[in-house]
Amino acid sequence: MRRSEYVLVYVLLGMALRARAAYSRAMERTNWLRFGRGSSGAVGADGVPALRDAAQILALADADEAAADEARQRYRTQSMAALEPDARIAPLLRVGEHLVAVRRSAMLDRRQPALGSDASTDLGGDLYLTPRRLVLVGRRTLSFDLDGIEEVMLAGERLLLVMRDGVGASLSVAQPRLLRVEIAAARATARG
Repeated sequence: MRRSEYVLVYVLLGMALRARAAYSRAMERTNWLRFGRGSSGAVGADGVPALRDAAQILALADADEAAADEARQRYRTQSMAALEPDARIAPLLRVGEHLVAVRRSAMLDRRQPALGSDASTDLGGDLYLTPRRLVLVGRRTLSFDLDGIEEVMLAGERLLLVMRDGVGASLSVAQPRLLRVEIAAARATARG
């Protein structure tokens, strides 16, 4: 591996470990709030929002995991349905390319921007998935060929993309587990 690849792996592992530690701290706090205040189990007013937020995050993660499991089963027997492209992505689609998934209000954090680049590494917009690529359409448009993606990992509630060229990206999207399954299915579709 090149030095840049080692650096990328180190950065991504650091992000994953920080996300795991934050999740563990949230669960410890939730358990302390739930069980640590005497035998009555009552939670004071200062603990209610934290408990409610943690429960909401866990419920969203459980629903996402269920949707991902359902999609995984469905894509074993059916191909991904083509979606109608909206006005933002339609002009960017290549000949023969169709849309299979959309995530609104996605945030992308790129790793290792070009040396000397003053471009922001944080970008937001709508994320479109085709059997060939991921396209982020916002103030700037970025496109990632699915063939160029080496690995798609889940770290907390973010997807980490590791590219074959050593570049990485972190995606914050709704239903990241389902998107990971959709990316795998799209790649399988493209391979035929």
